Amino acid sequence: MKKLKYLIFTLFAVLATHASAAVVNVSATMDSTTLLIGEQRTIHLEAKFPEMVEMQFPDINKETKLADGVEILRITPKDTITLKGNVLEVSQDIIVTSFDTGRYEIPPFRFTTTDQHYMSDKIIVDVVTIEADFAKATIKPNEDIYRPPFNFLRLAQYLSFLLILAGIAFLVIMVILYLNEKKKSDIAFDTTDHRSPREIALTSLNDIKEEKIWQQGEQKKYHTEITDTLRHYFSQRFNISAMEMTSDEMLDELKYHEETALVEEKVKQVFKLSDMVKFAKYEASSEENEMSIVNALFIVQQTSQVEEETEATDNQESAPKENDEEKDSNI
Repeated sequence: MKKLKYLIFTLFAVLATHASAAVVNVSATMDSTTLLIGEQRTIHLEAKFPEMVEMQFPDINKETKLADGVEILRITPKDTITLKGNVLEVSQDIIVTSFDTGRYEIPPFRFTTTDQHYMSDKIIVDVVTIEADFAKATIKPNEDIYRPPFNFLRLAQYLSFLLILAGIAFLVIMVILYLNEKKKSDIAFDTTDHRSPREIALTSLNDIKEEKIWQQGEQKKYHTEITDTLRHYFSQRFNISAMEMTSDEMLDELKYHEETALVEEKVKQVFKLSDMVKFAKYEASSEENEMSIVNALFIVQQTSQVEEETEATDNQESAPKENDEEKDSNI
């Protein structure tokens, strides 16, 4: 009789184990497998299993490498929902981005119970960039030059106050020179560096991204380094005096350059947040700090790519001309 009870109990235990294993379901999906360079996407992890099962989610943190070229920005806490039949649904989101174009394969995620492993499907991600269509660009005609009449009264006023203003101007110039030297000392650029503005800016921004000095309470220095790097890049890339301009003056100047239209909102975010931190003592959140460096990298990548494509087109057009000249010389 005891043996019969033991056999019945064992049979029920085996059936319960198989029944619980049959309803375990895990998945890993992405809201879109195509993303623009620098854009963010969400990988959604989900597991459904009976309450009696102990489910272990994949061990993932910001340092985990999902795939070459795919970076983790943020991981949300797990969210648990109880369904009918004592079934639990646990989900977790992973926010990712990429700064290099190409196709990347994210391997399956591994979910573990006490006696079995469950694997999700792999995810294929295509990272693309925005291609500028110069054929749709509109060129406005030049406006006539307006020459205002010479104002003798205004000249007389300037001359009468010249001596007084000379002293004030001297003091102002000295203050400006002092502030400029102090500003340049915050982030130094090697004037003998023969790399392109794009390479210099990306190297500097990646160093800032890796240091993460904002986590040490140095938010003001962190945002100053980002904006100074972009100012130096804009000075070289668009031939403007970005280092001496205010943020609003620089934003107005950039409107005259066609390639900056694609990144205008991202430029505003970086410089407006920087001004708030530096001058209004605003405490930026972790997401805002990370968004600034992500947007800065995207700005350099996007605006420099237009220049590289133009140079490549010019080189292709000039190559046949050189071949023609060589043929003429041989004749």
